[in-house]
Amino acid sequence: MNEKLAQLLDKVQNTAIEVSDTAADAAYGVGKKAGELLCVAKLKIRIAETQAQVNAALQELGELLYATHTGNPTDSEILLQKLQEVDALKAQIAGLEAQICREEAARICPVCAAPVQEGDAYCRECGSKL
Repeated sequence: MNEKLAQLLDKVQNTAIEVSDTAADAAYGVGKKAGELLCVAKLKIRIAETQAQVNAALQELGELLYATHTGNPTDSEILLQKLQEVDALKAQIAGLEAQICREEAARICPVCAAPVQEGDAYCRECGSKL
């Protein structure tokens, strides 16, 4: 009887260890996913802030051009600087958008390159731990 009880306790202990490992893997996956979402959210905020700067620069350009139209010519160097500022800001936005694409593309298995879904702890194709 003691031997059967010992075997049962061993099985319970092994099951508890497996459940704990699975829970730890799940917690790690959730934490990693939260970090990825936070990173993408921060990038989107930076894009919105940069777009606001673009809009402000475009408004200034419009005012400078209108001033020229109404008889107060604007120095062409000032216009050129504003245009270059807008170009630089748009390039920043493009870079941030590319970074978001890279972050979102990271949702592939590092072993077999199969797409993985949110919440997956293991690859559905090759079984590798993610």
